[in-house]
Amino acid sequence: MRIYLYSIFGIISALIGWGISQFFWLDLGLEKFFTQGSIRPPSEIIVMPIVAAFLAAGMVSTEVFVSNPTRYKANIRVLPPYFWLAIASGGISGLIAGAIYWILSITPLPDALVRIAAWGLIGFFIGLGESVSWRFRSIEGATSKAQQRIRKGILFGAIAGLVAGTLAELIRMSGNQLSGYQVPIQFLVLGLSLGLFLSLAASPSYQVALRAGEGFEIVHANQITNNKDRPRLQSDVLRFVTEDDDWEIIEEGLSIQLPNNTKAAINVGSASEADIYIPNLPSECASLQIMSREVVIKCLTPGSVQINRKKMNRPGEKLKLKHNQILTFYNPENPDKFYRFVFYDRFLDPQA
Repeated sequence: MRIYLYSIFGIISALIGWGISQFFWLDLGLEKFFTQGSIRPPSEIIVMPIVAAFLAAGMVSTEVFVSNPTRYKANIRVLPPYFWLAIASGGISGLIAGAIYWILSITPLPDALVRIAAWGLIGFFIGLGESVSWRFRSIEGATSKAQQRIRKGILFGAIAGLVAGTLAELIRMSGNQLSGYQVPIQFLVLGLSLGLFLSLAASPSYQVALRAGEGFEIVHANQITNNKDRPRLQSDVLRFVTEDDDWEIIEEGLSIQLPNNTKAAINVGSASEADIYIPNLPSECASLQIMSREVVIKCLTPGSVQINRKKMNRPGEKLKLKHNQILTFYNPENPDKFYRFVFYDRFLDPQA
């Protein structure tokens, strides 16, 4: 879905930007104005800033709505400053690329190579703007993932620009085969390339997670006697969404990344070898099996697992988890002591 949305809005943004640039260049007479004097800039000096501005705004808007697909009203309130900032930064980057193109076009360098380099530069800035927008809003903005996301955005954006520029030149070389549709097809390819590559940069490496709730209250430092007695992660395939990799203590509000697939089940309980160790629970409370982002929970001790209001009372009973379900783990001998997680899909609620 992410790839489809980025690709569609990339195409729409590029074509809208191209259409508006033609309005300025042809209908408002900028072409005649620029070609009257001795200095005659190419049409790219107008086309590139406008197309880049709309592409940047389209990619940033897509990133905002894809990040919170179930909160569209909140997105509408959040979007305006990022939208106008994207318009400004995209326009400036396009103006810089257009100026560089103009300068290089009077050198012996081949025109095709100059145009490809200019679109690569535009892709670079659009990728930067999209990833920086994500960093300012995401709960992961202060983690090492933010730097990784920015690097990926810049790299994938630049590659998209270069790929689009190269394909556009191949289309241009086709001559009359495409008649008058060459230019819009070029920009369609540009928008599609940026959408595809930036969707890859924005794609998370995981999809589902468990958010710790009641029972995992933060313990003050002066109350800690031994970290080994606290709930913690004990598996290499598990880590927290917003904490560094060396953090292992489970505290209220932290979200545990779940892998896309597991060869062996993830065990929950108080056994020393449990993947998710939680004291006061049965040694083998439950297990999680993940295949193709489908998570199935299995009850290992009757009466120790509850999904929303449904208690699992049979050993070996299984249930497929759904977005926003509440998982409660009990010790049947002490039902007043329990621990809760919220299971959620990162695509449906990435800011959880």
